[in-house]
Amino acid sequence: MRPTPFWAILAVLVCLLCENAHAASLEISPLTISLAPGQTATTIEVKNRGAAPAAIQARAYNWGQVGDDDVLTPTQDIILSPPIFTIPENASQTVRLLLRGSAETREERSYRLLLDEVPPANNSNKQLVIALRISLPIIVSSTSAGPSVLQWRLERNTNGQTHLTASNTGRTANRVGTIELTLADGSHPKIVSLSANSYVLPGVQRHWRVQGGTSGKQMHLSVTTQLGRTEQALSP
Repeated sequence: MRPTPFWAILAVLVCLLCENAHAASLEISPLTISLAPGQTATTIEVKNRGAAPAAIQARAYNWGQVGDDDVLTPTQDIILSPPIFTIPENASQTVRLLLRGSAETREERSYRLLLDEVPPANNSNKQLVIALRISLPIIVSSTSAGPSVLQWRLERNTNGQTHLTASNTGRTANRVGTIELTLADGSHPKIVSLSANSYVLPGVQRHWRVQGGTSGKQMHLSVTTQLGRTEQALSP
């Protein structure tokens, strides 16, 4: 099932001791690519909002997580058409994703689609050309996989830093939105993610740093994920 499309402008404009800078400005829809059980194909739309043509290379990777790092490995599971394309200014390109083999799977599968801008040749040392990279999650659902289950706890490492840990003991991925920790005195310490994105894949632990530490009394945790909002008490 394809999620409700929405547009987000992803742009990078940086100038470092130069007269001009160039980067693509793209709109992608959808930002999360989901394949329902039995579904073998879907599409995304890439629109160029920049003032110049944008050359893009699309590649699919297996997506895993080790600790707080994403691990991407090349895969032949997904066919991309076209894999390389150029979008004129104010034009769009439809990219088709086709899943190889049977779509029936007992476990949810996760991939990443990387869209890399191929920068134009630069013959002038006065222009800085910036290559844009966009990474989109691809989730292949399974009828037998149950919901994700996130278990939260507070930990203190050897350096004395307090971390909030989420363990996904379920069989599907979950995306964490907002996290609010309320201390016994009513204060709310800043929560800083140690990961590049907010997803927690099945069987994985991810960590957030609690800046300023915590008191020695019971605290209250409020978390919003793609499954909704949960509340629980935490002990240090």
